[in-house]
Amino acid sequence: MPREQHTFKRLVLGLQPSVPDRVMRLAAALAELLDLDLLGLFLEDTSLHDLARYPFARELQPINGGWHAIDVERLSANIENAARTIEKVFSDIAKRAATRHQFEIVRGPVTVTLPSISRSSDIVMIIEPTSATDRAGQQFMWLIEAAFRSDAAVMIVPPRIARISGPVLAIAARPDDSSIDAAAAIARAAKECLVILDVDSTRINDDAIRKRVAAAGDRIRHVVVGHRARSDPLALGRALQQFQERLVVLSRGIFDDRRTAALASIRNVPVLIVEPEPLRAALS
Repeated sequence: MPREQHTFKRLVLGLQPSVPDRVMRLAAALAELLDLDLLGLFLEDTSLHDLARYPFARELQPINGGWHAIDVERLSANIENAARTIEKVFSDIAKRAATRHQFEIVRGPVTVTLPSISRSSDIVMIIEPTSATDRAGQQFMWLIEAAFRSDAAVMIVPPRIARISGPVLAIAARPDDSSIDAAAAIARAAKECLVILDVDSTRINDDAIRKRVAAAGDRIRHVVVGHRARSDPLALGRALQQFQERLVVLSRGIFDDRRTAALASIRNVPVLIVEPEPLRAALS
């Protein structure tokens, strides 16, 4: 799609050793769809190295039996090998998608490095770990915190994606909600229906929305669910079940960060969180 239809310029994929190939394929496909540059960012969090230098630090080694001192050299070699393996897979996938791409290894605390690298025109894609334990772990929490501290839009991708087609759904609380602009641009690029889930029916006028996103044609649904969906997760889940959406878009602040991050796992589709200010030139 022509880039002037939206303000995003780059998709930044946060890569860790366990990232599945299908996630990299999803990132490459989205970059191709929206005409974005694709940056594969292997995040080597030096916090682990710093911890390993303390004499009391231990790691559990089930094969060798019990707890042992952390081997810094082995840890570094494992990370380096993982980075090179992922770089090769990432480059092969990006080439097949014919999208502009780059791979970088970034070293440092993730809470500092990710916000410093990302820009307001980026989408930072974060992959949820497969296990609930890892999702609740400190390392993933640091990654989520870093993404939300950046100026970029954030896309959270669940470990299992239920659908790769279907409507693009915007959760909106006001007529100028930036989620509407971003969702409309993506829906148009993907040739999908745009659904606007209205969680504040007193402020959003149906005619005004249709005029604003007229470029999307008649493939627009404006569904009013009211305030309860903002505070009751069960009400929100029931409201979303009917749509079978491929992507949810909402602006930062609609829900707290924890509920926003959990929405991807609840719906098993990617969730894109954009800044609350209206996106400039989101629609042509």
